[in-house]
Amino acid sequence: MVRPERRTKADVLAAATIAVVVAAATALIWWTSDARATVSRPAAVAAPNPTPAREVPATLNQLWTASSPATTAPVVVGGTVTTGNGRQVDGRDPATGESRWSYARDSDLCGVSWVYHYAVAVYKDDRGCGQVSTLDGSTGRRGAARSGYADPRVRLSTDGTTVLSAGDTRLELWRSDMVRMLGYGETDARVKPSARGLHSGCKLVSAAASSSAVSVLEACENQADLRLVLLRPAKEDDEPQQHVVSEPGIGADSGARVLIVWENKTAVYLPSPQPRVEVIDETGTTVSSTLLPKPPAQPGVVSQAGSLVTWWTGDTVMVFEATDLTLRYTIAAGETTVPLGPGAIMAGQLLVPVTDAIGVYDPVNGANNRYIPVNRPPSSLQTGRAVVPAVSGSRVFEQRGDTVVALG
Repeated sequence: MVRPERRTKADVLAAATIAVVVAAATALIWWTSDARATVSRPAAVAAPNPTPAREVPATLNQLWTASSPATTAPVVVGGTVTTGNGRQVDGRDPATGESRWSYARDSDLCGVSWVYHYAVAVYKDDRGCGQVSTLDGSTGRRGAARSGYADPRVRLSTDGTTVLSAGDTRLELWRSDMVRMLGYGETDARVKPSARGLHSGCKLVSAAASSSAVSVLEACENQADLRLVLLRPAKEDDEPQQHVVSEPGIGADSGARVLIVWENKTAVYLPSPQPRVEVIDETGTTVSSTLLPKPPAQPGVVSQAGSLVTWWTGDTVMVFEATDLTLRYTIAAGETTVPLGPGAIMAGQLLVPVTDAIGVYDPVNGANNRYIPVNRPPSSLQTGRAVVPAVSGSRVFEQRGDTVVALG
């Protein structure tokens, strides 16, 4: 019969030491983890989905305001209005502005966008603006997340199905599950020698994306002209298909910008030899060109409004057909009203913020139907920044500088 093993004092001491080390390691991991640094307060009950408006209201009054410097347009998703300020994201009741849910981390927000029914919150760490969390708009419960290298500042945009994060030296396109579809530019640690990305000395000036393509204007050292790079996802996300279009005579400070990418077509504003909007297909061929009477007063803001694309140029709104990006009409400044931002669709009508009102326009021909008076204190309007509208149900939301305003 085999004698049972006996524990010695050394065995007990070793076991105790291992237990202490494991406990210390667990505590250290928790202390430095994102979980300890996160405060998540989801809603107890999901927010109801709004009922689409059957007609545009006759009047609009201010319901509430909230500070939201992390957004550039109202983020209306999942029956709430998502705002971002400092380190915290709030999902607000559209009628009252009260916070239904909140989410915060121990780092600063870089921006807030959306995809499908999720709000997308991007935070900063020591690798840049690459800490990303998705939050269900109706409840605030956490969804997919990702982490990666990024610039210290990024510009977020979305077509509703993907999110583009673009900095000065790097951009990425993310799916709704936060899987990276495409990466382009510099990175801190290249995995493969072939993943060269953007060559050193180049700056990404302007970029836009659809769910299947990204277009970017970049300026490189020792090159006087910008170049337009057309990118499409490939088998390897860090080695996208690339097609380069030269833009002779267009300098980095010329004001050129990518307006929008729709499927595989790109609309780009070029200032010389005459201001124009060119539409370029995936092969780099210019399929249409629209001359402008004058350069835009501002770089402006682009928004998708139903089947239309609207571009606020600083004092006018140019309205394009989304399918082929051809110009339909222009809403110009009148004697007493000047467009203050791009458009949004409500009940089949195009709404455009104008001086002291919201203009209601026929989306087919741009004819003005009426104006809805809106009181915007001068202090709420920041010089050179657009008033960006969004619609949810029968309410209109405006991003005025760093503030979101609800009208109903």
